[in-house]
Amino acid sequence: MEFAQPLVAMAQEQYAAIDAVVAPAIFSATDSIGWGLKPISSATKDLPLVESPTPLILSLLAYFAIVGSGLVYRKVFPRTVKGQDPFLLKALMLAHNVFLIGLSLYMCLKLVYEAYVNKYSFWGNAYNPAQTEMAKVIWIFYVSKIYEFMDTFIMLLKGNVNQVSFLHVYHHGSISGIWWMITYAAPGGDAYFSAALNSWVHVCMYTYYFMAAVLPKDEKTKRKYLWWGRYLTQMQMFQFFMNLLQAVYLLYSSSPYPKFIAQLLVVYMVTLLMLFGNFYYMKHHASK
Repeated sequence: MEFAQPLVAMAQEQYAAIDAVVAPAIFSATDSIGWGLKPISSATKDLPLVESPTPLILSLLAYFAIVGSGLVYRKVFPRTVKGQDPFLLKALMLAHNVFLIGLSLYMCLKLVYEAYVNKYSFWGNAYNPAQTEMAKVIWIFYVSKIYEFMDTFIMLLKGNVNQVSFLHVYHHGSISGIWWMITYAAPGGDAYFSAALNSWVHVCMYTYYFMAAVLPKDEKTKRKYLWWGRYLTQMQMFQFFMNLLQAVYLLYSSSPYPKFIAQLLVVYMVTLLMLFGNFYYMKHHASK
């Protein structure tokens, strides 16, 4: 393995050079709009992918590059046979959905438990760096948002180009950045609410995806077992609405949770409600 050592050293040097440019630029940008992130939370400073934004930025660049090249490839070489996925692809889909059902359920229950143990109120909870267990779950939640890029990759492998919409890529790309900021600055307090709520929605969502993958594709089966798809979208929108209410409450109350996170969430939740609302209307009403 000695031959690999120079390559590893070179990669480390290149990463350090990139990080020396990217990290100061990100922190300078957030400072300039009043979203000062520093100092880093003592509860997460030693966890991977937190201290610097560079790993996330590189991951996002890779994600967008893969999505762009995948869309071009599928335009040139579309899947001509629909309905039956190759065995390995179907196995990957099922394993991916089962993993995220289990992980999301764990995060939801653990977040609620930690909120109960630390005597949280519904909203208006301060971030306390001594609550390290809560911070660890928030970190897992943040990292899971990077793993969820796999959703898009599976869609591209299946040839479902229409599903890789602006809404889909925007949501997957932006949510990881928001949760990096929360994990960096305040991984606890009122962050528990949106993380727990989103985790529960994902339990339902990936259960739906799992059922859709294993059940027959005929319309009778869909009507019998997958009738609740439209209500899943409504649940997602209700989640965004509740997150928006929470953010407004944090802005205009004496809540000790960082105001810049509340400001960020107000803007973000408005965009998601608009995009998901348009998606819901186009799917369930525009064609009728």
